[in-house]
Amino acid sequence: MKIKESPPPQARIDHITFEELPVTNMPPFSINQSLPSAEPSLVFPPDLALCDQCRVEIETPSNRRYRYEFTNCTNCGPRFTIIRDLPYDRAFTSMSVFSQCQECESEYSDPMDRRFDAQPNACPNCGPKLVLVDASGNVQNGDPLLESARLLAAGAIVAIKGLGGYHLACDALKPEVIAQLRTRKNRPHKPLAVMFASIDQIESNCQVTENIRRELSLPSLPIVICRRLPASLLPDLLSPDTPDVGVMLPYTPLHHLLLAEISPLVMTSGNFSEEPIVRDETELKRILGPVADYALCHNRPILRTCDDSVIKTSDFGNVVIRRARGYVPDVCQLPLDGPSILACGGDLKNTFCLTRGRQAWVSQHLGNISDYASFLAYQHQVTDWKSLLEINPRYLAYDMHPDYHSSRWAQTLGQTGLPVQHHHAHIAAVMAEHGLQEKVIGVAWDGSGYGLDQTLWGGEFLIASYHGFLRAGHLKPLPLPGGEQAILHPARMAVSYLFDLLGSDWGTQVHNSLPSLTSYEKEHLTALLQSAYPFPVTSSAGRLFDAVAALLGFDHTLTYEGQAAVRLQALAEQSEKSLYSFEISQNGKSRILDFKPMLHELLRDLKTHDDRARMAMRFHRTLAGAISRMCVILAAEHHLDRVVLSGGVFQNDLLLGLVRTELVQNGLQVFHPRLFPANDGGLSLGQAVIALAAIANPATTHPQRTVPCA
Repeated sequence: MKIKESPPPQARIDHITFEELPVTNMPPFSINQSLPSAEPSLVFPPDLALCDQCRVEIETPSNRRYRYEFTNCTNCGPRFTIIRDLPYDRAFTSMSVFSQCQECESEYSDPMDRRFDAQPNACPNCGPKLVLVDASGNVQNGDPLLESARLLAAGAIVAIKGLGGYHLACDALKPEVIAQLRTRKNRPHKPLAVMFASIDQIESNCQVTENIRRELSLPSLPIVICRRLPASLLPDLLSPDTPDVGVMLPYTPLHHLLLAEISPLVMTSGNFSEEPIVRDETELKRILGPVADYALCHNRPILRTCDDSVIKTSDFGNVVIRRARGYVPDVCQLPLDGPSILACGGDLKNTFCLTRGRQAWVSQHLGNISDYASFLAYQHQVTDWKSLLEINPRYLAYDMHPDYHSSRWAQTLGQTGLPVQHHHAHIAAVMAEHGLQEKVIGVAWDGSGYGLDQTLWGGEFLIASYHGFLRAGHLKPLPLPGGEQAILHPARMAVSYLFDLLGSDWGTQVHNSLPSLTSYEKEHLTALLQSAYPFPVTSSAGRLFDAVAALLGFDHTLTYEGQAAVRLQALAEQSEKSLYSFEISQNGKSRILDFKPMLHELLRDLKTHDDRARMAMRFHRTLAGAISRMCVILAAEHHLDRVVLSGGVFQNDLLLGLVRTELVQNGLQVFHPRLFPANDGGLSLGQAVIALAAIANPATTHPQRTVPCA
């Protein structure tokens, strides 16, 4: 029972079986070297944050690892990013190039030592070393870490090699340096993460709840999104669209020692926006010079990139924004068994998924793979994971969208492929995470996904199982004026909604509501809408957020996905309790959710100069009320009581909390992502489990078209 009551700090016990055996001719107990096996090892651990014992050692002058930047033990340090092959032994890691000194070898071989079998074990005498170089590659004199701290304090931007790639770091209290970093990195508005030396320093700048404190004490140590305090010294430029900021604590000895010298620091991914993270010194030239003034490097090879994970805490569980370091490559137990699958994911916030039997591994966040370099990195990661897990997938699953790079690539591989509808995959992913087997009401709200009618869906109510789905309801479809340009320019989507509401009179009635549009643009778009020009049509909830955000003042060009929605959530005044109106109508077998009444009332409030924060909150409450009302109707009609919420819109924890409350009050059970992202980072898991269902029951499963659920 001792292993159950007090397991090793990083142990995870899935199950324990007890069996009493007679003691006869027992050989002496021994721990042997790993041997090759026909069954691949499933021990594939994530990278872990610096533990307290190692932290004390690097802070203690008398300890032989005092101020050593690569200190680790069995309870902390790199794993996933240094593994070359399984089983997880030193010979199969990037630490194999470092021969242990006698003292380290003694620790490594002693079962009573906490560094017993710690594969990255090292010390200053035998382990990796730091070096600081300038933009020309010249090695700088002095202690590399202390000199880096001095340069950061003087306003330099320094590329820092961490666990899963390089960060770009600068002083988080200097707005002029942050502005320079944004310009060089081509990241004008998207939030930048900040690393603090201690939880006390975070508390002096941000609201820290018990949930946040708990997440910042776990070995996964993700970036956690917090609300800035009014008296915070953090510049607004860190996250100009929201009062929230992503914070993290040092998770390696290198970070810990550096932040002891200068804190807080911006720590953002070492890349240009939408490009792969720089992993090693051969790739460093991409950012050293163009972005970073200096680079703090080390000679421990990073075998695979892994970005920082990002979460937001709440009273109803974590909302995972980005799943990577500290969580990957944790295995997910599936509700279905079958042959191995490679599920390719989407093109934005990409992950892929590999399965073996009832186990699934979802990759680290790979981001936008539409850029050529990112797409090549995606292909490399798929090959790497297949080799590492020794999985040769028999089937492929991919998104139905004909222009997704991931889908096109899958179709060139010459294997049996299963196209999966985007929003079905969103719902199936949550079902798999929670082990749900029966049909559910699925609410899949996001920016867009390719629909069965070849339009862009994104505000969907599905009756779904793994075997298929019925599109039981959706937002009213409207044109995207200018196609993809409408996704980048919220004002264009506002034009579409206003034209649907007011017809050609919209220009005279709300001429001043969209100042970013010139008179010519308004007249041109109106003429095109009147002429029934064949714009793409969408039922996207994300585009509804864009339209309302534009009407409430944010009608500028977007610089990152979901920016308008972030602004709208930040604007919402929590104390507002009222709702706008909406309509639900029947259209054949499906129901249409129409927010035309809401827009009438919102325009009325704009004319009376009502407080826009109250209007933003009323909008959120209206969406929650409309979702709940639709689900109650569908629950009665289909005799269901389980609702699954997914899609990027439900990263909005304000909306998610309001919807949960409404649904629970109406007697419905609510399930939403807790371990995987609600955004497209969860698609690959859903694709995989739908493919398994299709293979198990091909006669009843149709993942590529609408069917009554089995």
